[in-house]
Amino acid sequence: MANLAAVLGIVLISEAGSLAAPAPPGPDFAYVLQNIRPTHPRLFLNEEQWPAMKARALGPGRETFEGMKRVADGLPAPDAITPKDWGPSLAPTAFVYRVTGDPALLEKIVRMLRVSLEWCDDIYRRSETWADTRTLGGLDYPFTRISWLAALDWVWNDLDPAARQELASGMVRHVNEHLERWPGVRYWRQSFYKSDALYWYAGLALLDDALKDEDRERALRLLEAGYRDHLMMLQVRGEARGDDGDFTNPYIEYNLPAHSHAEWSFLHSWRAAVSPEIPAEWSHGSIFPNYVLWHTLPGFQHFGVSSAWHTTNEVEKGPVAGYLAQHIHFFGASHPEMAALSRYFWQQLGCQRGGKYGYVPLRSAIWSPVDEGSPARLPEGLPSARHFEGSGMVLMRSGHGPQDTYALFISGGGKFGSGHFDAAHFAIYKQGFLAPETGTRNAFPHQVDYYSQTVAHNGVLIRMPGEKFIGMFGEPAESNAAGQNRVPQCARTLAFETNALFSYAASDATDTYHPDKCAQMVRQFLFLPPDHFVIFDRVVATKAEYPKTWLLHTTNEPAIAGREFRADQGGARLFCRTIRPADAVLEKTGGPGKEFWSDGRNWPLGPEWWRSFGRAFKGEIPEPMGRWRVEVKPGAAREEDCFLHLIQASDQAVEKMVKSRVRDRGDRIELVFAANGRSYTITLNKAGAVGGRIHITKGGEVLVDRPLTQDVMPQAGLALRR
Repeated sequence: MANLAAVLGIVLISEAGSLAAPAPPGPDFAYVLQNIRPTHPRLFLNEEQWPAMKARALGPGRETFEGMKRVADGLPAPDAITPKDWGPSLAPTAFVYRVTGDPALLEKIVRMLRVSLEWCDDIYRRSETWADTRTLGGLDYPFTRISWLAALDWVWNDLDPAARQELASGMVRHVNEHLERWPGVRYWRQSFYKSDALYWYAGLALLDDALKDEDRERALRLLEAGYRDHLMMLQVRGEARGDDGDFTNPYIEYNLPAHSHAEWSFLHSWRAAVSPEIPAEWSHGSIFPNYVLWHTLPGFQHFGVSSAWHTTNEVEKGPVAGYLAQHIHFFGASHPEMAALSRYFWQQLGCQRGGKYGYVPLRSAIWSPVDEGSPARLPEGLPSARHFEGSGMVLMRSGHGPQDTYALFISGGGKFGSGHFDAAHFAIYKQGFLAPETGTRNAFPHQVDYYSQTVAHNGVLIRMPGEKFIGMFGEPAESNAAGQNRVPQCARTLAFETNALFSYAASDATDTYHPDKCAQMVRQFLFLPPDHFVIFDRVVATKAEYPKTWLLHTTNEPAIAGREFRADQGGARLFCRTIRPADAVLEKTGGPGKEFWSDGRNWPLGPEWWRSFGRAFKGEIPEPMGRWRVEVKPGAAREEDCFLHLIQASDQAVEKMVKSRVRDRGDRIELVFAANGRSYTITLNKAGAVGGRIHITKGGEVLVDRPLTQDVMPQAGLALRR
């Protein structure tokens, strides 16, 4: 690109105005223009990378290459390549062409490039709104056109100059039309898999002297806009990750299989086109395996927080494996301990290199070689709990194996939340979902009146007559769901600490309830590994006649005996004992026709949900979706109540939970029990400061005797105990 210096001068003049706002972390746009490769190919591969890539395609990446070759071999004759979106075939075929040099493939590639561009332009001509591009042709996604761009770039040097100019100008105008018609469509805050992700890749592939001046200006505009968007994406993700590794939302069913793709693709494009070095400001992705560690359960299941389907609560394993391989590829040398953790999970997933988006196999051994001799291990000294500040969630566990006990507690106060009204919700897993989050998404009005409401979670209800609620997207609810009306970001994490003997967190969820009904709602959540939990709630209603209900959901029917109940799921059993209120009444709700009960009626999934999403379940509510719950209510109307519960997780061979005793000591309550050779005395404040004291002994030796913390323990990275 002989006149790049002149082009750079133009951009630098405009930059002073267009980028006057504080720049996101990373090199500025001038750096990109100064360092962009002047020759093709440069989108995802370059001439220096090519010999090694070709060798890998014929070696360790042979399976991927053979898959691309099958795509190329299955193409029709050029005159049978008619207008449609040939994007899925273009990048694979162009790669095969680079390996084989088969001129017949080049003819087909050129034909596919032309008719695909015609087809895309036709979709835009017929689209009045951005949403129309999806309805008419699926062009709300960028991946087929990124494949188009890669194919053109990879065969660029073998094309007739007139053909290059025609194709490049046509696509740069097409993508620029999207930018001009729908400038507000920007998804970099989310998974970044909509058409606005095209701008960077279009500018990168098409900026060339072959373009006329006006088209070169368009390519520059796209490159600048796309780079800015990707910088913003990286900035937002870095802020969300902090020192824990959080995503920009707590929805694991999107985060693990989908969210990371944009980041890894951008880094591949940067290395090929701009610099082999990844800027330090973008290295926050190195903490990715810490998120995988804490947010997945045995078998790569998950707790189902946020907009989860709750049908299986399983993560899509192929894409996760592919992203773990990406992490090892990019950060194996610079962050070996994190990479060892990624490899540990990657091996559990069979070292797959699957993916969810795109037609350039960036996750394959061709693009992402890894050091086969590097270790795979869980680090020693991992903590028993992790507080993710971005999402306001605390994850606890007794270990990392299939027989261990796992818990989640939404302490709140994060930068982002689930969209559900679920502050102070907890969930417990041990060989099954013993205390799940319930309901499912995309079922209406179920999603609005049940699934997103507090009643679908393990929380506390306070019913104020006439209260109005909204759903997770602001839709008005029909029911008086009796729970919270503000998201968990409005709660506060009061305390968190973890050590080998216990983990503890406390949340003030008062501000998530309507102030006219709730004067206080504070929950303390204490995990005593391997299997016991103490949950203490201080609840003050503004009026005694506003009834309170403590909820614990189960997948199968619970058996209540006095002040205790038990429920089984998978290979495990949950016991729960209500210790306070002293006059508590326990009732179970659920079963056929009452699985999703709220405000005096069931909120079923509806026929449309079963037709669209539930055919495989043959009319039976899946267990992870929850089908029963136990409601604990005070025996008399009072403004103030304390709920104290002892919970035990076990396998199904255990018939009885541990014995316990309780004593009221003025403004404190004392719970005493013994388990696993240890004796526990837990003292909790019923009034005043949120806190208490923990005393643990074993064989006459005092292991712990101190107040529960009122601070939030800092953690960073893997937070190893040294």
